[in-house]
Amino acid sequence: MFFQPKANLSDSAKSRIEFCLQQIAECVGFERLLLPVVSRKAIFDLYDAERDPQQVIAFVGRHLGHDVNEIQVRNALPQAQSAGGGCCGGGSCDGPSGLAGRYEPSDRSIILDQTIDSDPAMGLATLINAVVCDLLSQNNFAGAHLPEQVDLAVVGMGLGMIRNGISLVAKHPVYWDSTQWDVFPRPFLDGQSLAYANAIAEWARDDAAPEWMNDLPSDVKRPTRKSLKFLLKTNDSFFQPRAKQFLLTQSQRDWWKLATESSASRQVIAIRHLNSDGNLDAQQESLLIDKLGSANVAISLNAIAAIERMASHQPAIGSESIVRGLRSLTDHRDDEVCAKSMCVLAKLGGLDEATVETAATMLEAHQKHLTFAGLYALCMQDSVPEEVVPTLDRCFVRVLRACDYELIDLIATAYRRWLDDPQSHIEKLFQNSPEHLPIALETLQKVSEARMPLRRGA
Repeated sequence: MFFQPKANLSDSAKSRIEFCLQQIAECVGFERLLLPVVSRKAIFDLYDAERDPQQVIAFVGRHLGHDVNEIQVRNALPQAQSAGGGCCGGGSCDGPSGLAGRYEPSDRSIILDQTIDSDPAMGLATLINAVVCDLLSQNNFAGAHLPEQVDLAVVGMGLGMIRNGISLVAKHPVYWDSTQWDVFPRPFLDGQSLAYANAIAEWARDDAAPEWMNDLPSDVKRPTRKSLKFLLKTNDSFFQPRAKQFLLTQSQRDWWKLATESSASRQVIAIRHLNSDGNLDAQQESLLIDKLGSANVAISLNAIAAIERMASHQPAIGSESIVRGLRSLTDHRDDEVCAKSMCVLAKLGGLDEATVETAATMLEAHQKHLTFAGLYALCMQDSVPEEVVPTLDRCFVRVLRACDYELIDLIATAYRRWLDDPQSHIEKLFQNSPEHLPIALETLQKVSEARMPLRRGA
C-alpha cells in the first residue's frame, strides 16, 4: 500500500503562506524569491570581522539588490514589545517576545533595544528583518507592518538561516473559522509555518538536497523535509516563482478556471477570489456545489465562504441547489464545516425543520463555535418547536455559570423573538440563582428584536 506524502501544515495554512509569498513576489519581483540562501556562518563571519551593523545592512542590501544607504541604526532603551508599531517588532500572544528592535518606516531607521553583542543571533536577525521590511515598505507592500509577512519575505529571499534558530512564537492564537485569514494580525511565524516556508524556499530553487538544510534546528528540519518531499512529489503550490506569473490580478474567468485544477492550494486560493456580477451560470453553480462536497475540508470551507461572500451582494446566488448543498454539511464530520455551513445557511434563510433540529443539538456542544453557530441560526427564526426552548435554557444556565458572557446577547435575542414574556421566563429560570438573575435581565433589556449580525469573534 502506498501512502501519499503530506505537507506539515493543513491545506488552509499552507495555502495562506503560498498566497502571501505570491503577494510579496508580485510586489518586489520574483527574482528576489529565487536568490541563493545565505548561510548562517557567512553572516556571523561578516559581523565578527568588523562588529559594524552597517556592514551587515550593506551586505543584505547587496544580496537583495536594494539601496540601503539611507537606513540608519539607532540604539534605544529596552522596552516592552507590542503587537503593533513599526514593521519589525511585535511580540507573540503565547510565547517569547519579538525581535530585539524594530524598523521605523517614516525615517528608514532601525531601532535596537539591545546591543548586538549581547545576543548576536537575535541582533543580526533583527537587522536582516528590518532591511527586508525596508525593501517591502519602499515598494509599498501592504503587509510590511505585519511581522509574519516580513518573516515570510526573509525566508523566501534566502535570509532566514539565523531566524530559523530563534523561537519567537510558542503558540499561535486559535480562531475557529480558518477561512478568515485577515481577522487578527498574526505574530511571527511559528515553528511549523517556518518549516513550510523553508520547504517552499528549497523547492522554489529546485534544490532537493541543499547544504544549508543541515544547519536547520532539528525541530524545524524534520517538518521542512516532510514538506519538501510533498512539494517535490506533487508540485501542489499556488506559489510558483520560477514561472514568474502575475496571478493576483487575473480575470474572474481565469479564477474560475483555476478552481478546477487538481492542486488543493490553487483551488483554495481560486475559490477565495471567485465573484459573480449576477446569477451563477449552470457551470459555476455546479462547480461550487462540487467544492462544497469536496473531501478536502479546506476546499469545502472556502466554498462555503465564497457563497457567503457572493450572496451578500447577489442574494439570488443562494439557489435551492446551493441551499441543499449547505444543508448537507450541517452534520459534517468536521465541526468547523458544521458551524460555518449552519451560519451561512441561516444568513441565506435556508433553514428547514431538519436543520433547526441540528442547530438545537449544537447548543449542547462543548465546542464554543458550534454553540455559537446553533444560536446564530436559531436567532434567525421567528419561532421554533417547543422542545428547543428547554435546550436554550440549559445553554443559558451553562454559559452564565461558566462566566462566559460572549454568547448571552444571542441567547437573550432568541428569547425576545420566541417568547411573549421573556422576562418572566428568565425570572423563573434563575429563581434559585439570584447571582445570575441580574445579569440575565440586564442582557435581555439591552438586546433588541433586530436580527443579530454574525459576530466573527465568537
